[in-house]
Amino acid sequence: MTITAVWPIESPEESNSGDGVTLTEPDEVDGLLSRLAEPNAGVATVWHESRELADEDEGMPDHDVCVAVRDGYGYMSYIDVEHDLAVPEGDPAAPGLRGGDVEFPEGSGVPVATLAEALREFLRTGQRPESVPWRTVAE
Repeated sequence: MTITAVWPIESPEESNSGDGVTLTEPDEVDGLLSRLAEPNAGVATVWHESRELADEDEGMPDHDVCVAVRDGYGYMSYIDVEHDLAVPEGDPAAPGLRGGDVEFPEGSGVPVATLAEALREFLRTGQRPESVPWRTVAE
């Protein structure tokens, strides 16, 4: 299975810079999360290459997954045709995080190891990870 992640790099020198990676092996997830923990890394959009497209003409995936790492917490949001927008039930002490078009509410950050486990599951199954409990977020 394969997932692709792309994210902006907040840089005063380059207003439209970004980075990305394609993962095929579970042990590659830790490298992605290390890169997302870098100070200027924005929120990553992640998609599973084996899922069907919602719009084949536009190449739009049938799911939307966003991932970030900040201040020792991992953040993830997930929505698809079967699930409303949701975030993990995280540590109540985790601060909220806003990045681009994504807002992670307070208490939705999890340990980075938990996020890594969830991403490995997503890579393996292509489905919303069951390794974390989810709570629906009002859009």
